[in-house]
Amino acid sequence: MKTLLLFFMVCGKILTAQLLTVNNLRHLTSGSLQNLDTKLAEHFNLERNKDMEDPDNRVYAVADREVSRFKVLTVFINARNCLAISLVTHDQEEVYRFHQDLLKEGFAMREYKDSYGNSGKNYTKEQIIVTIKDTVTDIPAQQIIWRCR
Repeated sequence: MKTLLLFFMVCGKILTAQLLTVNNLRHLTSGSLQNLDTKLAEHFNLERNKDMEDPDNRVYAVADREVSRFKVLTVFINARNCLAISLVTHDQEEVYRFHQDLLKEGFAMREYKDSYGNSGKNYTKEQIIVTIKDTVTDIPAQQIIWRCR
């Protein structure tokens, strides 16, 4: 019985360790900046990359640079009302699960085309705006932007 309980606890930790959930991003962007490094490193295996930063942002990346696991997270620390986050990832399944989570949480979705003709999706709910769009690179990736109004 103890083994079964331990198994379910470990599974719960693994399932909640996904970066792209509405609750995780809401929690990350509303917390203090000084705890951000610890949260991202411990829960999502992202390390701070100071070489890519400037005074207005922090950049985090996965330690494993293999293309299938590639993930770069930029936190804009001077954004209005809450921290803004931009995530570039090659994990299409993770992006799809996040899209489903946004809809489940009641975000309204609107498709759009930018000035270059690239399509994307905007999701809005209360004070949060989320954008999901394809990046224009040689390797297929998607960018997710989380920001407050």
